[in-house]
Amino acid sequence: MPTRGAPDDPPAPFFRAEKAAGGADGVRTAGTPTVALGHRVGASDGIHAGWTWDGARLRVENDRYGMQPLFYWRHAGGICVSPAIARLLEEGAPAALDGEALAVFFRVGFFLGEDTPFAHIRALPPGAVLEWRAEGSKGAETAHGGGSFTLSSRRALPSRTLDLPRTALRDGYIDLFRQAIRRRPPPAADFVVPLSGGRDSRHILLELHAQGHRPAYCITARGLPPKGDEDARIAALLARALGVDHVVVGPPVSPLREERRKNRITSFCSDEHAWLMGVRDRLQPGVAALYDGIGGDTLSTAGLFVTPALLDIFRKGPPERIAHEFIARFGSASEAALARMLAPGLARAASREAAVRRLADELEKHLHAPNPINSFIFWNRTRREIALAPFAVLAPARTVFAPYLDHDLYDFLAALSVDVVLRGNLHDEAIRRAYPVHAALPYESAGAGAAAARQVPRGIDRALRAQIAGSLPARLMNNAFLLSRLGVGLLAPARIRWMAPLLTYLGQLETLGAFATPERKENSNERTLSV
Repeated sequence: MPTRGAPDDPPAPFFRAEKAAGGADGVRTAGTPTVALGHRVGASDGIHAGWTWDGARLRVENDRYGMQPLFYWRHAGGICVSPAIARLLEEGAPAALDGEALAVFFRVGFFLGEDTPFAHIRALPPGAVLEWRAEGSKGAETAHGGGSFTLSSRRALPSRTLDLPRTALRDGYIDLFRQAIRRRPPPAADFVVPLSGGRDSRHILLELHAQGHRPAYCITARGLPPKGDEDARIAALLARALGVDHVVVGPPVSPLREERRKNRITSFCSDEHAWLMGVRDRLQPGVAALYDGIGGDTLSTAGLFVTPALLDIFRKGPPERIAHEFIARFGSASEAALARMLAPGLARAASREAAVRRLADELEKHLHAPNPINSFIFWNRTRREIALAPFAVLAPARTVFAPYLDHDLYDFLAALSVDVVLRGNLHDEAIRRAYPVHAALPYESAGAGAAAARQVPRGIDRALRAQIAGSLPARLMNNAFLLSRLGVGLLAPARIRWMAPLLTYLGQLETLGAFATPERKENSNERTLSV
C-alpha cells in the first residue's frame, strides 16, 4: 500500500487493540496508549479529544462539540483510533466507500453527523465517551469476534429560546465574549490572529487589544478565484489602526498540489481550505497560540443559509422536502455532470436519492431547535468541515483557541431566536458598542471578487488533463468522458473550478485503494446512547 502522508505532515498518532491469544492478557496492542489532543479551559471547556489505555480498557473522549478531528474503526475483535483517516487505512481499515455519505458530500461539500468517505470509519460524535474492553462488560455490545464496545454521546442543544430586549442581547454578547477572551489569555508572546474582512476575527483582535494582548502578527490569505482580495484589504486597515504587524500570504502557485495536501490533512472530509495552506506553511514550525473565529457569525447571524423562505420550509417539513430544497439552493454540483463524471458503480451508490435520504435523517434532529437552520449548519457544516481549518490545517499552532465556543457564550448564542437572527446586525451592534473608536472601519463588500469569479487559475486545465491521464485506468471516475471534454476545450471555466477539486479528491481516494460497494455499513448498528 502506498505511503499516504505528506513530507510536511508528522506521522499521526494511533492506537490499536484487539483480542489475540498471543498478546498480554489476551490482547495485542500497537501505537501510543495515551494521547491528548487540543486544549482544555478549566475542567471541561476548550476543544479537546484523546484516549487512554490502562491495559484492559480503551477509553476515548472528546469535548461537547466534537470538533477536534478523531476517527475510529471497529472491527472483528478490536478497535483502532487516530486523528487521521489515512492512519486507520494503514492499520488495515477497509477502503470501501460510503455511498450515502459521499452523495451528500459531492452535492453540498461537507459530511453529516459522524460520516466519513469510508463505510467502516466513523468520526467520534460530540460529547462522546467510547469504551472498548477485551472482555465483555455489563451493558456493552459484544463486538464481532469478541471484546465489548459502548458509545455514548451528548450534543449541547439549547433547551430554551432567549426572551430578552435587543439591548440586553447586545450587552450580553459583549460581556460573554470579553469573558471568553479572559479565560483564554495568550500563553506566550508569539501568538497569531488570522484576520479576514469579516466580524468574527475583528471581534477577537479588538478584544485582545482591549485586554492588553498584542499578537506577534495577524495573517490573511489571498484566496483562489472566485474569492477576491477584500479580506486582505480590509484586514490591513484594521491591523494598521491597531499598530499590529500584518502578513499577507499569496494564493497557491499550484492549486491542485495544495488541494492534494489539504485533502490528506483534513482526512478527505472537506472540499474547502486549500487556500489556507500558505498560512499553514507560514506558521511552521509552530507558534504558541492562534485565535480562530469559528462559530461566531454561524450562531449569531443569518449568513448565507437563514432566509425567511427556507425557514418556512424548515417549519413545515417534511424532512425529505427540506433535503431536496437544501440541495437545490446550496448544492454546487450539476446532477448531469456528476452522473457522467463518476464511474457507474459510484454514481449509483452516491445518487441524489441517497443524498436526500441521508440529509433528511440528519435534518430531522434539528427541527425543534430555536433556530433549526443554524443548528443543522453548526452541528454539520461547522463541526465537520469548517472546524478542519483551525483544528487540522492550522494545527502547527500549538494551541488553537476558539472563543466563540466558550460554553457560556455558545449557550447564549445558540439560544437566540430565529427572529433575532433574521433581523440581523446583532454582531455589528455588539462590536460598535464595545469598540466605538473603530466603529467606522468597513467590512468586506459582498460584491467584491465578481471579476475574480470569472477567472480560472492559470494552467489548471492543463494540470487537470495531466492528472486525469496519469490516473488511468480508474475505478471511481469516468476518465474517458473527462479527457474527451478537456481535450477539445469543452469545459467552461466555472465547470473546471468545480471539477478540478472533485477529480483531485477522487484520484486520491483511488490511490488509497477506495472502491464503491453496495454493502451495508459495518458500524451502522453501533450502540449510541444519546442523552
